[in-house]
Amino acid sequence: MEFNVKKNLSGLLICFLLVSLAGHAQIDIKRYTTATDTFYWKRYIHIPKPPRASLRRFTVSRSSSKVEEFINRYAQEFTRFQGDSSRQISGNELKKQLYPVDINGDNLADMIFCGNNSIEPDIVRIWLNRRDSFELIFEDYGYLSAFRKSEGKLAEIQIGETGSGNEYLYFTRNYHVNHTPGETMFIRMKQVVACDFTEEPSKYYDLPVQFTSRADTMLLRASAALLNEPFNPSLDTFGNIIAKYRTKSRGVVLAYKSNGKGNDWFFVEMTPAVMPSASILYGTDKMPTFIRGWVSSQSIRLEQ
Repeated sequence: MEFNVKKNLSGLLICFLLVSLAGHAQIDIKRYTTATDTFYWKRYIHIPKPPRASLRRFTVSRSSSKVEEFINRYAQEFTRFQGDSSRQISGNELKKQLYPVDINGDNLADMIFCGNNSIEPDIVRIWLNRRDSFELIFEDYGYLSAFRKSEGKLAEIQIGETGSGNEYLYFTRNYHVNHTPGETMFIRMKQVVACDFTEEPSKYYDLPVQFTSRADTMLLRASAALLNEPFNPSLDTFGNIIAKYRTKSRGVVLAYKSNGKGNDWFFVEMTPAVMPSASILYGTDKMPTFIRGWVSSQSIRLEQ
């Protein structure tokens, strides 16, 4: 969704903002360059990329032989990763991306593929061992950022997606794993997105606190600062603005920061019940997405 403040504000309002907020502006909008923009983003620590989960401690015994056997039986499953001769993945690389893990507690080695190479985007694929064959039961683009088992069975996974090139959003998607006799189902629960330039909170709350916006209009920002300049042409937004809401909205507070003299900020996660009227987001049209960013303490009301 394009974020175009020019279309949403009259020329008079823009002039008013440029004059009244001059005290907060770091850079004259007329002197915007990539260098000046980059200078501002370097003033604080960015949120980290979603971590990559390690599956080595979950693999079954005799892992190497089971991976070799799987490749020999299902070599056609990986033709898409072979490409032409100049871009081929070696057999050894392929083996490093396959993990035999018992995911449903039947003492059989199921197979998880975590592709992380430069030929294709990251992808996770999971096959269930049916004794005489393997059935593909899960596939999603991204990488495993969390993997949790409970009572010998896979309970939850999280997929992280950070994109490449000009992409600037970090996504995580949570799945609950439901086991019934003979079946294993992955139930998509929640997708969360944040801009890669988002300021990392120094400390998160132990428990989130619910909130509602005080007014219909609210701005979600990448950092705990009132920054309405310069205009960023690559993101088509002003200053550190991520999204603008024009309807009363809700969410949870995850962290707090004070810049002194009542200049307080909350790091929040916005619920998808109300979508922003404009934003720098992409890839949120296929699944309800929770958006993370900073809001002024004056724009929300906490629900104790």
